[in-house]
Amino acid sequence: MLPESIPTVAVTARYLTPDGHPMTGQVEFRPPVLLTHAEADLFLGGPTRATLDDEGAIRVVLPATDGPGWNPEEWAYTVTEKLAGLSRPRTYRIVLTTGQENVDLADLAPVDPSTPNYVAVRGPAGPAGEPGPAGPAGLPGAVRSVNGHGEADIVLTPGDVAAVPAASAGARGGVATLGADGLVPPGQLPAGSGGAVASVNGRTGVVVLAAADVGALDAPAADLRYQPLGGAPVTSVNERTGAVVLAAGDVNAVPAGSAVLLDGNQTVRGTKTFAAPPATTADPSAADHLVRRGYLDTVAGAGTWSPAAMGFSGWAFDPAAASGSTVQYCINGWVYLIGIPLHSATTVRNVVFYVPGYAGTGLSASSFAGLYTAAGARVGLTAPLTTPIKATEGQTVVCPLTSAYNAAAGNYWVALLINGPNPSNSGPAFMRGSSMGQTPGGSARMPGSFIRHGRMNVTGQTSLPSSITPSTVIADSNAIWAALS
Repeated sequence: MLPESIPTVAVTARYLTPDGHPMTGQVEFRPPVLLTHAEADLFLGGPTRATLDDEGAIRVVLPATDGPGWNPEEWAYTVTEKLAGLSRPRTYRIVLTTGQENVDLADLAPVDPSTPNYVAVRGPAGPAGEPGPAGPAGLPGAVRSVNGHGEADIVLTPGDVAAVPAASAGARGGVATLGADGLVPPGQLPAGSGGAVASVNGRTGVVVLAAADVGALDAPAADLRYQPLGGAPVTSVNERTGAVVLAAGDVNAVPAGSAVLLDGNQTVRGTKTFAAPPATTADPSAADHLVRRGYLDTVAGAGTWSPAAMGFSGWAFDPAAASGSTVQYCINGWVYLIGIPLHSATTVRNVVFYVPGYAGTGLSASSFAGLYTAAGARVGLTAPLTTPIKATEGQTVVCPLTSAYNAAAGNYWVALLINGPNPSNSGPAFMRGSSMGQTPGGSARMPGSFIRHGRMNVTGQTSLPSSITPSTVIADSNAIWAALS
């Protein structure tokens, strides 16, 4: 905002195309140099741009050029009109004098703005002069056109003045006229139309006819005599006529009591054969309810210890059956596979081992555990085991997977890879199954079936592969205990 001590002038303008449409563009007002106003403690410079609005108009308030306190004292605005449709911008100079509240550019723009020293100045209005003498009366102006005709000898037709030709009045194909009584004369009416109505059904005057006067029924009588719209009787049903009685089969429907309802209670009798096993998501609440496989697997071992009773989703075997005299030290670079069955779908977040003891040190960061499907796809991997497995005596070690896995029911392998310690007596010792001589029978199975305890047929591994080939898994006598949770 400019200080109130600096006088200003409101500048307006409007730009239209020759056909009256608003022009678009900008008008720029630029002082000649950076101006100084010592009294107001400010500098003034740079352009002020006004954008044409929807009516092609602008309005901008600018400091007067002759206001006191400016340095330099005498200066002018350079106006540049940048308008769409012009071959080049138009530029000229103006001054805005103090005392002018509003100025329109149309009053200041020069006729020839190309003159470099031409400065448009709107001066104050002069005093009114004395009236001059009246001039002589002028001659009447010549008619230039009549109803659009400009020829020398103008002849107008009835159509030129929106009139009806006189020959059409009262003639066939023309227009009727009115007599002195304000009515069309009988002679201009069509033959047979007659004149005024003399009587209606023998009555004269203001005649009002009822239904009976023209041999018709009134509305109540018609309702009693005729069928209402839409009330006609049915002529046939499913191509039958007469007193039709339809059964369920006539309309391709199942008789009542013979269909299974989607909602509500119903008793279903007789032997039923299902193309697909029936499914339920709820546990049974009565002795005769259908049950899910997962529920059956959970309660089938009632009275015995199950993985769920110990907080696991599944395990390789009951840890109570583990060997009481020997432990498993893992050979560096071997990938041991421990089979675990899951009888129902579950989310696996951890693989679990039991470490009876830890001799010495040396477990390296290339030691991992993982989870594989029976088809050999790796679906879970832990961080290096140096974090969860510490030097300890008799502890369940929970090794989190880097991401949880939603496991379907089926057989899975827990993979174990150890690197670093002496494979005979150093590093973590893992709980294993009870011995039968030197070769436990933990992998007893039918040929071609899932290998419960085995290992990969490669050595020297430092990481777990993304997949394994089940047919290459070697049955192993090292029945290491593992669980899932």
